[in-house]
Amino acid sequence: MARRRSSGITSLAFNQDQGCFTCCLTSGLRVYNVEPLVEKAHYSKDELGEVSLCEMVFRTNWLLVVKARRPCSLMLLDDQQRAFKAEVVFKSPIRALRARKDKVAVVLSTSIQVLALPTLQRVALLRTPTAARPLCAIATDPNAPQILAAPAHRKGSLQLLDVSRAVKGAQSSSPAVVGCHQTQLVCLTLSASGAKLATASARGTIIRVWDTSTKNMLHELRRGSDYADVYCIKFNQSGTLVCCVSDKGTLHVWCARGGSRRARASARACGARAVCALLDDCNAAVICEDGTFHKFTFSPEGNCHRSDFEYFLQVGDDDEFLQ
Repeated sequence: MARRRSSGITSLAFNQDQGCFTCCLTSGLRVYNVEPLVEKAHYSKDELGEVSLCEMVFRTNWLLVVKARRPCSLMLLDDQQRAFKAEVVFKSPIRALRARKDKVAVVLSTSIQVLALPTLQRVALLRTPTAARPLCAIATDPNAPQILAAPAHRKGSLQLLDVSRAVKGAQSSSPAVVGCHQTQLVCLTLSASGAKLATASARGTIIRVWDTSTKNMLHELRRGSDYADVYCIKFNQSGTLVCCVSDKGTLHVWCARGGSRRARASARACGARAVCALLDDCNAAVICEDGTFHKFTFSPEGNCHRSDFEYFLQVGDDDEFLQ
């Protein structure tokens, strides 16, 4: 079926266990389960207006929402009651959100503020460079250190902060700085435990994997020889695999444990801007801003094939985005 060039999608994001994703639209908000691909929640434009950002809190009923017409306000939506339970207003627009069960990191123009959930009270503050991309990652394992990763003021470097040790309402006294690349950072992610960090620079030719405790590089994974804009990097839940997608439209999956540095699998995904997820040790998913869903199955030998394809905006009660 022919699709309109503009899908109306403003942003896409997987939740922390990578089993669900949110789709923010000019016409509202949708929430999907990945396996099977079904719509879990649907909010119309009349209910929410245009939504620019949404972050799920695992598979709970909490959704963190930023509306396009209120870009400085973070609202906590109870999906079970379909009602807002808390709101906090910042002095500048919210650029990105990253949540764990008890906290959310809010990326602003010159800082990242960490708020407690569900009260939205500030518990930590980290200063970031003005010109940086809205990058941020936070460890999601409740039994691991609460590591937060964000760009540092030196080009190609990032800072690591344990937000559980930060002073309420103040900047940490000692964030650790790691020099990762010679050019500007464009993408980063943490494993669920916070033990591993993966980064990509503006060149986009390699993905580097770091040990957050020693600050040493563990692996250098080659994505390709041509420059690329890396859109998304993700670890699997155990931190043993890492994947990425870029403007080259290709999904790459590598081993991220032991001494293995070879590409585990790669496959053509989509030409549109996309985010990726590792569903388990043999399957990955890619969702794209053209409204397409791609599932890939791969093997340790490097074989990879697309095992499922859907227009996820057609999964639900209507096709509202075509209006």
